[in-house]
Amino acid sequence: MRTALRAGVIAGRSLWAGARALPHLARMRSAPPHRAERSAERVGVLASELCAGLGPAFVKLGQLVSTREDLLPRGVCRTMRDRLALGRGLEASGGPRARSGSIAAVERRATPSGDVAVKTCHPRIRERLEADLAVVEATARAAARLPFCRGVPVAALAEDFCAVVRRQTDLAAERAALERFASLEDRYPVVFPRPVGEAPDRDTLVMDWIPGQEGAERNHPGPRGGRLLLTLVFEMLFTTGEVHCDLHPGNWWFLDDGRLAVVDGGFTFSLDRSTQEHFTEFFLGMAAGNAGICADHALAVSMNPVGPEAEQGFRRDLERLITEVHGMTAGAFSLTAFIADFFMIQRRYNAYSRTSFVFPLVALLAVEGQVKRMCPELNFQAVAHPVILRGLLARNRKPTW
Repeated sequence: MRTALRAGVIAGRSLWAGARALPHLARMRSAPPHRAERSAERVGVLASELCAGLGPAFVKLGQLVSTREDLLPRGVCRTMRDRLALGRGLEASGGPRARSGSIAAVERRATPSGDVAVKTCHPRIRERLEADLAVVEATARAAARLPFCRGVPVAALAEDFCAVVRRQTDLAAERAALERFASLEDRYPVVFPRPVGEAPDRDTLVMDWIPGQEGAERNHPGPRGGRLLLTLVFEMLFTTGEVHCDLHPGNWWFLDDGRLAVVDGGFTFSLDRSTQEHFTEFFLGMAAGNAGICADHALAVSMNPVGPEAEQGFRRDLERLITEVHGMTAGAFSLTAFIADFFMIQRRYNAYSRTSFVFPLVALLAVEGQVKRMCPELNFQAVAHPVILRGLLARNRKPTW
C-alpha cells in the first residue's frame, strides 16, 4: 500500500511539473534566443524542484542528467547542475560552512590540526530512500511483464542500482572506498579526501577538507582537464576495479596547483575480477576495431544461453556497430547512442549482459557530456588503450588476442 501511494505521488508531481514546463518548452523552440534561454533555465528549475521533492534516488538521476549538455539545452543542464550537483536548492542546516547533498550534508569544521569535512547522513534518510527505491523496484517488476520488455533483465538491473544507492547511506563503506581511491594519487595529479581518525559509524565520516571549489572555473585547465577526467575513470574501470559512478561537476574540480580534486566516494561500484576482465577485453576490442573480441566477451557475460543462430546474428550486428564507432573523436562518438544500439542488439538476440557489466557504462555516461564540452576532439578509445594495457600487465595478464 505504501509503495502504491508513493507511486501515485511521484506520478502526480511529475505530471504537474510537466504541465508547468510546457509553455517554457514551447518558447525554447520558437522564442528569440534570450527568451529561449530564460525558458530553458525555468525548465531546469522545475526539473530540479521535482527531483529534490521526490527524494534522493531522483536527485541522483537529476545529477546525471545535468551533465548532458550534448543532449539537452545548456540552460536546462546548467541550472540543474547548479541546484542539484552543487547542492543548492537542497536543505542544509549547517549554515554557510555546510553543503547539502541528496544523502548527507557536509560541514567544514576547524580542528587544531587543520580543517576537516564532517559528512553526516540526513535524518530519516534511510526511510525516505527505501520509499523511493521500493517504487523503483516495483515499477521495474511491472515493466518486466510488458511485451516490449520481455526477456530484458529490468528487475535485476533495478535491484543492482538500488543496492548501490542504498550503499550511499553507509558512510563506513564510503570511507573504505576513499582509502582505495587514494592509490590513484601515486599515478595521476589527483587528490581525494583522506579519512581522519578512527573508523566511524554508518552515519558520520570525517575527512580532510579540500578547498578550491569556489575557484574551479578559474583553475580549469581546459582540454587537458577533460583528458585527465576521462583517464581517471578509465583507470578505475581497468586497473583498480573501484568505480566512481557519480562524477558530476559538484563532485570534482581543479585546484590552483593543477590537480584534480574528487570529493565524494559515496556512489561507487566494485567490479568483480571476472566482470572487469570481460569489460576490459570488450573495450580493448572496440578501441582496436576488433568486433569478434567484443562479441566474445559480451556473450561471456550474457545472462541467458545464446543459441548458434542467435549468436551468428549477434556477432554480425555487433560487427556493424563496432565498425561504425571505431576511431571516432569524442565530438562524433555518442556513448548514449552506442549503448542504445548495443542494448538493441542484445534484445534482438536475447543476449543481455550481467547487471555488473552495466555499471562501468554508467560511470562513463556520467562524464561523457563533460568531456565533450572540454575537448570535443578527444578520442575515447585512444585514451583508454594504454590504461587497458597497464591494467592487464598489473594483473600479470596479456590480451587474449
